[in-house]
Amino acid sequence: MVNRLEQEIGNYQQRRDAMLGGLEAYRGWLDRYADMDAEQTLRLYDLADTLKQDRLVLAFVAEFSRGKSELINALFFADLKQRLLPSDAGRTTMCPTEIYHDAASKPYVRLLPIETRLRDESIATLKRLPIEWSTISLDPSNAMQMGAALRSLAEVKRVPVAEARAMGLCEQNDAELARTSAVDGKVEVPAWRYAQINFPHPLLKGGLTILDTPGLNALGSEPELTLNAIPNAHGVLFLLATDAGVTRSDLDIWENTVYRRVHHHIVVLNKIDMLWDELKTEAEINATIQRQMAQTAEQLRIPLHQVFAVSAQKALVGKIREDQALLDRSGIAALEGLLADKIIPSRQEMLHQSVNREVLSMLEASRDGVKSRLESIKSDAEQLSGFTGKNREVVTKLRDKLVIEKRSYDAVALNFKITRTLVQQQGRALLAELSADVLNGMLEKSRAHLDESWTTVGLTRGMNHLFGRINAQFAKVDAAAANILALLDSAYLRFQEQHGFPQLNPPRLDMDRHRQRLTNLAQSTEIFCRDPLNLMLEKRFMVSKFYQSLVAEARTVFEMARMEADAWLRRTLDPLVTRIRDHKTQLELRVDNIRKVHDNLDNLQTKVAELKQQFGDLGKQYQEINIILESFARQGGGAAPASSAPALRIVQAVA
Repeated sequence: MVNRLEQEIGNYQQRRDAMLGGLEAYRGWLDRYADMDAEQTLRLYDLADTLKQDRLVLAFVAEFSRGKSELINALFFADLKQRLLPSDAGRTTMCPTEIYHDAASKPYVRLLPIETRLRDESIATLKRLPIEWSTISLDPSNAMQMGAALRSLAEVKRVPVAEARAMGLCEQNDAELARTSAVDGKVEVPAWRYAQINFPHPLLKGGLTILDTPGLNALGSEPELTLNAIPNAHGVLFLLATDAGVTRSDLDIWENTVYRRVHHHIVVLNKIDMLWDELKTEAEINATIQRQMAQTAEQLRIPLHQVFAVSAQKALVGKIREDQALLDRSGIAALEGLLADKIIPSRQEMLHQSVNREVLSMLEASRDGVKSRLESIKSDAEQLSGFTGKNREVVTKLRDKLVIEKRSYDAVALNFKITRTLVQQQGRALLAELSADVLNGMLEKSRAHLDESWTTVGLTRGMNHLFGRINAQFAKVDAAAANILALLDSAYLRFQEQHGFPQLNPPRLDMDRHRQRLTNLAQSTEIFCRDPLNLMLEKRFMVSKFYQSLVAEARTVFEMARMEADAWLRRTLDPLVTRIRDHKTQLELRVDNIRKVHDNLDNLQTKVAELKQQFGDLGKQYQEINIILESFARQGGGAAPASSAPALRIVQAVA
């Protein structure tokens, strides 16, 4: 049974592959018809690599024993006819778990030892250090081996209380700690800090990545999850138990991890089968479920349509046994429908827009350059055809006119070289404001505020100082970008007025999304520092961990801003440079053509035939580039690219 969710993930992969095909087609077009510089080649390869590595991330967040693993099994892996993730009473997943497919490696479970919490490296850093992980090979054809390997996710170990405290996994005044450590002075902690599962499932091959998070304690002890992994997921499913409703710990996770932190969050009331009472009618049972959904929506302050009631366990059984009645009663179809209709298309649109920002200006510049050459050759062919029977003086006048036009253009182009050099200098200065050295200097100063006091007060002071300095740098970048645009607008206006260039509207650099991310980090800092436990206790370990995670996120924001500014400089300057170069080539070709006619009037018909041949070749180039542009427009659901019809009419008229 192929459901809508599976179909939409398949469509997501097809659209991504179509964009990759479009990039490859454009690169081939440039290889055949244009002088592609090394930087342009590198940009296209980088874009293709970004698309290949893109993943659709869905995060599952809840307190322990809410059925996250079973819901993941039901939604994505029922076709295996068994549970991929272990699911049983009590805690089945003790560490955050990431499930994906890496075609470059054989299937595996990678486990990061809990002792790495004693060090300063983030999980993101440790992901790049394979030596730090324990790896277990997976055999997808061997159910017993798979089950044994995945049960490692639930492993725990006993460590001395002092070591558990050093890892930030227990508090000094914890009554439960005192009871469990009374015998041997040790306490139980998760054996692993993080797990990665590389599994060759069709949905995972299609780009899906699943993040399973194990309860309040794990979320609180790994700020990296709450600051980065969960907010950056493309959809977050927050699970509750239908029979328990919203507990205090559920509400803590919701307020501190999900609410206002993520764009697409869905609340799932799981285990509705516990309300299936044989002494009640179906209508009475449904009324109870609807009442629970309404109360949940009210408590969590979200619309009712974002709350779903399901039985993950019955949905899994229904899919495995192909029991449609049980599957319908489980309520899983409505949840699958929302993921298919909202979350996945939203990610697809984001991906398309990010690629289009980079490649569309390049495509349009290439197309418009061919269009301009088509119009010029059409004009030249018409003029030369009209010279039949005329004397050399007429041809001489046209030649001289073109030579004068070329000299005038060369003068404007030479002047632009000065502007281009100035723009490049200002561009380097702009990027310098976002350099790693600048950020490191700011981080040192913010750290100085914390070295005085590793408390929530010191954390607030240090992070407010850092975020303020970063926003000040963004303001400098805004001013520099405005100056660069003014220079380019002035230069382009000269080409437009003197040589008939079409209107060009260079994009503005928009730093707002990076500012918003800083605002979100500031809010996260405030939430952490308002927590009563953090106010009452110094908690140097947790303050330090939270600071490290904040700094890692701030560094990511800063680096993303720099990459966006760098890409913006290219998008702003490259189309103009391409137009200027193409127009120069076009003028040189026209002058050369008319000179040959002037030197040999008897060869006039041959030259007209050559122009028509050139026109035919350019028409082929134009049609190819326009097809590539239209394919990108279709992927985004947009209309055909502007200005295609006039050029096609030119091709038809002369051909």
